Amino acid sequence: MNLTWLFSWRSKKQQNETKDAGPERRPQAPRKPAAKPIQAPPAANAQRPFEVQLNIGRYRMEPFTEGGICIVMKGIPLEQGKPKLAVKMVREQWLNHQAVRRQFTTESQIVRELHHPQLPKYRSRGLIDGKAYYAYEFIEGFQLINLSQEQQRFPPALVKELAKDIVAQLLEQLHYLHTSLKPVVHGDISSENILIDTKQKIYLVDFGCSHFQKQANKEAYQWLAKPSFISPEQARGEKWDHRSDLYQAGILLYELLKNRRWNEGSTKRDKVLFAASNQRQKDDFLLDATDAKTSAFVARMLDPDPNKRFQSAKEALSALKS
Repeated sequence: MNLTWLFSWRSKKQQNETKDAGPERRPQAPRKPAAKPIQAPPAANAQRPFEVQLNIGRYRMEPFTEGGICIVMKGIPLEQGKPKLAVKMVREQWLNHQAVRRQFTTESQIVRELHHPQLPKYRSRGLIDGKAYYAYEFIEGFQLINLSQEQQRFPPALVKELAKDIVAQLLEQLHYLHTSLKPVVHGDISSENILIDTKQKIYLVDFGCSHFQKQANKEAYQWLAKPSFISPEQARGEKWDHRSDLYQAGILLYELLKNRRWNEGSTKRDKVLFAASNQRQKDDFLLDATDAKTSAFVARMLDPDPNKRFQSAKEALSALKS
């Protein structure tokens, strides 16, 4: 089953519900996603779409999404044959922060090394109005978090059917990252940092917390996942490695199966404390949502002791497929 079929299914279902519903019946509004439209890009001349000459051609830049440290512009090519771009830049207030600048450089170097069909495809790096950027080919898709947030559009029963295939694809991408010539740890896997297209292919993006494993230092370990997806070792302020990626992949599978948050802390502090102190789940803790083998698989992925989790993405993928 792919999402093209799912979209068709949900469209017909909504039409039937509309016919059956009275005039007062209204669909529930989805929760607001974490990524939001940019209200004000960093440069004065970027308050509205603008044209710029990059080193691969001329582009029209349009506001797309923003985060706490960076913004992403959508680059529309003004020449035939050029790809659309996702252009990432540091927000104005962080431009002079040395640690941010170093991490942004590391991020662009990591993306430049990627050669996988479901990971960002690097295209360009340089300056726009004196501000550093790097760009990769724009991925046509939407955040995975939409599957759980917009239940009127994406029924939980169908999302559950997609769950293991989605995580299997993620583990294949993690295997590539963790075993490449320059092994990379992502560190910030979440349903907000994974895109999914209508063919059910997923794309892991946002390498803002990533580091080359062999070049990791004390500063590298301070770039952490989102509070809802933080691993126990990250929450405890310890060194973390590729096994944190596996823990976060376990959270993703749990949330897709259960249609609820794994870490339900109400504040950032509560979420960090939950991750730091959580105990190992029993192997059968997910029997209300899936089969016994999958439940045991998720319990091991979410083991608070990284030494007791799967020790590689390949090992986890083999267990999931079996």
